[in-house]
Amino acid sequence: MNLEIRWALDLITLDQERSISKAADKRYISQSAFSRRLQHLEETVGFNLIDRHAKEISFTELGQVLLTTAYSLQSQLNESMHLIDQMKHTKENTIKFAVAHSLVNSFFADYLRFVPIEEQGIKFEIIAINIGEGLKLLKEGKIDFLVSYSSKSIKQKAQSESLVAVKIGETEIIPVFAPLNAEKTFDLSTDFPLLTYSNNAYLRHLVDQVIENNNLNCHILYETDNAENLKQLVLQGAGVAWLPRITIAEELKQKKLIELSTAEIVVTQNIFIYKNKLNNHELTNLVLDHFKQKEY
Repeated sequence: MNLEIRWALDLITLDQERSISKAADKRYISQSAFSRRLQHLEETVGFNLIDRHAKEISFTELGQVLLTTAYSLQSQLNESMHLIDQMKHTKENTIKFAVAHSLVNSFFADYLRFVPIEEQGIKFEIIAINIGEGLKLLKEGKIDFLVSYSSKSIKQKAQSESLVAVKIGETEIIPVFAPLNAEKTFDLSTDFPLLTYSNNAYLRHLVDQVIENNNLNCHILYETDNAENLKQLVLQGAGVAWLPRITIAEELKQKKLIELSTAEIVVTQNIFIYKNKLNNHELTNLVLDHFKQKEY
């Protein structure tokens, strides 16, 4: 079955105008020509698209299915054109990254050392962001890469939105506190002050699940999107926080932070870099290739 793309625009226009004559005007053809195209489409698919006995234009049940498909095609086309427009207006040799808040200051900065910035004259623009917003920007073509943790739901979303995913690391999310003095220590078996992430942050849901699964008794003292702020509050002795091990490796080594870990309350997280498959800019692929060399 061969269908021309114009059928989708014809159906959408007919749905919006609810009149064959008005739809024909919007499509810049005569009413008779529009009717013939509609009839030809019905013959091609093998069923009636509109109820010709109704007083007003009304789509049949099968017609509604095809209409939904038409709107989906229009949405995909608009997204592709928007991405192309964003790519055309991107400054030459500029690569834009959106990075999960807790990965900006330590992990990701370390990885940039492996990309030949000076050789290619590449300029990096990096913003800290929540994962959901990052996926949205990647789909819209407003960034080139998203670096974030990965969960089953994020993987499924990435697959459905045609993203390239490369695993570039992993870390444990562990509960820690600062041993400032002998009197001020924390015990996870009793009520403890929790320093945590904002409700819309991915790590917040992960920490909440750990606390719930292990029946831990705590009270939230502070919450923020910024993992670096969270780390500084822990270092000041304000309470306990679950932080990525890779972001506090030096503080653990120097015993500025103490780990309160058991197997049940430590969660391993994979770290991925994502790229939109439609973005095949030469520099974007160059950068991704360097990350693939370090793929786990």
